[in-house]
Amino acid sequence: MTDERKGLSKASLRGLRTKQRMEKMRAQAPAPVRVVPASDAIRRVMKHPARGNFPAEGSAEWPNDRFTKRRLADGSVTVEKPPPKPKPEEHQREEHPQRSHRHREQHTDEPNDAA
Repeated sequence: MTDERKGLSKASLRGLRTKQRMEKMRAQAPAPVRVVPASDAIRRVMKHPARGNFPAEGSAEWPNDRFTKRRLADGSVTVEKPPPKPKPEEHQREEHPQRSHRHREQHTDEPNDAA
């Protein structure tokens, strides 16, 4: 438990109210991990002690605890990688119709003929 909660000790939590202790412990908790089972058999059989079974399809979010780390090490689950974000193309810039409208308003006192 000391590996998972580095920076927190019983002495640092002593003297705090329960709510404050819990907030500190939650802030130090590792971020959850999205995992995918290696096979359908594992999907049906394996469950996380705190988070439960896998859904019928897709991945599950598990806390990054010792149980999850052991399952990742033995290969029964793998970390789901987030889909890559699409890059905005440079030639597709948004035009600002208000800008051209403001330009016309600034020069209303000039004559319209180009002579």
